[in-house]
Amino acid sequence: MKKTLLAFIGLWLAAVVQAQELRALFLAENSYSAYYTQNFDSEAEFSDWSIVSTNSSATWGLAPGLGRITFNTVDPSNKMSLVLDYSKENQYETATSPALEIKPDTRLEYYNYFSPNFLIWGAYKLYATDVATGEKTELLNQFLWAQNEGYDEEKWKKFDFDLSNLAGKKVRFSFVYEGSDGESELIDAFRLVTVDKSENAKITIFQGETVNFVDDSEGNVSSWNWEFEGGYPATSSERNPSVKYDRPGVYSVKLTVGDGKSTSVAVREGYVTVYAQKPTAVIGMPADAYLSPFVALFVPTNTPVMFTDKSTGSPTEWFWQFVGGTPSESTVQNPTVEWKEKGLYSFALTTINEAGSANDIYQYGLQAGGAQYVWNIAPEENQELAEIKLGWYGNYAGSNWLGMQAFAEYYKEPLAAATIDSLDIYFFSGKTVSPDADITVSICKTDGDDGAPGTVLGSKTIKAGDIKVDQQTFVPTRVVLDRTVDITGDFFIVVEGIPNNTDESTYETDDISIALVHREAGSVCTTWHLLENQDDQGNPTGGSTWYKNVDEAVSLCITPVITYDKIDTSMDAPRNDGVTGRNDAIYTLQGLKVAGAPAPGIYIRGGKKFVVR
Repeated sequence: MKKTLLAFIGLWLAAVVQAQELRALFLAENSYSAYYTQNFDSEAEFSDWSIVSTNSSATWGLAPGLGRITFNTVDPSNKMSLVLDYSKENQYETATSPALEIKPDTRLEYYNYFSPNFLIWGAYKLYATDVATGEKTELLNQFLWAQNEGYDEEKWKKFDFDLSNLAGKKVRFSFVYEGSDGESELIDAFRLVTVDKSENAKITIFQGETVNFVDDSEGNVSSWNWEFEGGYPATSSERNPSVKYDRPGVYSVKLTVGDGKSTSVAVREGYVTVYAQKPTAVIGMPADAYLSPFVALFVPTNTPVMFTDKSTGSPTEWFWQFVGGTPSESTVQNPTVEWKEKGLYSFALTTINEAGSANDIYQYGLQAGGAQYVWNIAPEENQELAEIKLGWYGNYAGSNWLGMQAFAEYYKEPLAAATIDSLDIYFFSGKTVSPDADITVSICKTDGDDGAPGTVLGSKTIKAGDIKVDQQTFVPTRVVLDRTVDITGDFFIVVEGIPNNTDESTYETDDISIALVHREAGSVCTTWHLLENQDDQGNPTGGSTWYKNVDEAVSLCITPVITYDKIDTSMDAPRNDGVTGRNDAIYTLQGLKVAGAPAPGIYIRGGKKFVVR
């Protein structure tokens, strides 16, 4: 009887689920609705804000923009922005919102266009002031934010703040600009928004951003068919897909769900608004060329290398300049170039889309031919040299008590026949109680199936006491090999014998470490270490084995001198393109031609300097 009753209940529940009405519903994780919007598009709209000024000639006010900088590149329907024009006079300018009651789960959004170059002289702070108590909350210090973020772009930047701690309070928001000879500021699309799951909710993003869609359908759904106008992918059968939008516009989303017997459709017209965003130009260095601490890139002459576009912001046009290169200019996204003559050259990339343009410039950043120090560290990583401490056990790539007897840095095969006769090692620490200890530095082939360091091609022994250290300038410890080495394939620099002794009388220890770049997990790693073979109790068993470092993403600051030209290694003097100052074009101070309207900065035209703000 009990089993029969349970079976009946199970069948009844199944029938209820089966009979539940099928209804397609969806939302997005970044779906918000605004309950206060200030677009700064008319004096009437702006009349509930107040302005306090100390500089009548340059204070907060409404304007269509500043020169070529307008918010309608982001939102085509936009008319004006809140603008503070550049001034050399002292400024203390405040723009304050009306009192606004903050709802639960509120976020503040707005867009800001500014150049970070002169924020040290003048910048704003954004405050939220409790009307009842007068208590101020600083939401943003523009100068400190730019410093902490390393922000060096000039485009519309979206700021977003969580106001949950102000829920239930009446608040006034104030942009307080202070300084002189700073930068012009533009503010637009100031909104207070809350998460919105309703059918009227909208999504606003920049081109190139991704929206995470969430199925919220009712019924026994077994299939999903999404259609994303303007998105990539354009369709999906996943339950909760992620979609990227690369083109500005207003787009609809459609979801069809099924339960095997029937279907239901939900459509949200104009659900996703994608604003145009000026690109950020980023040059991708040729993968097979060498990086260098003294020039960004080192290549042999008469050898083609391919540059890649790693820009963000969905550029649609590319304008490359390669001073002294063949070709000297290119409009393809990933061009191949070679240099016929030895020398130091500049190269640059300008990326363009309908919202504007951006430049990435390397002044004398490429050396063709000759001799140069090389390493595996990108130019943007040069300021991140450090060490890895292993707790009580010493240092990685240095003195340690973990049985790591040697360390090796891997280098790819040169693009042409090359030699090495010396190298520099940059030590982060050189403290030693064993100044007479021998440290052997070797150039080794890659041997065996595992690609570990193998046959020694050349070496040199130095004393631990000869290590040079200056953490401010990172002076090198120079090592001249016992012979010049021909390099025909991948190779290693091996450092062996770093002491790890203790002075019993003073209890000081060897504390030597090679400087390195320590990247995020999963990033590029070019180091190996020779590990002493040990039993389960940590006792040496004799012998040692090379292991590739798979635990940390590290590159060592070791720079062998690669020479591509064996007979004549003298370098030509830095050169330019020979056309700076022509009347028919605009050039940077580095002699690179500007494509399109120039960004704020100093330029040359007709042989004279001029400033774009």
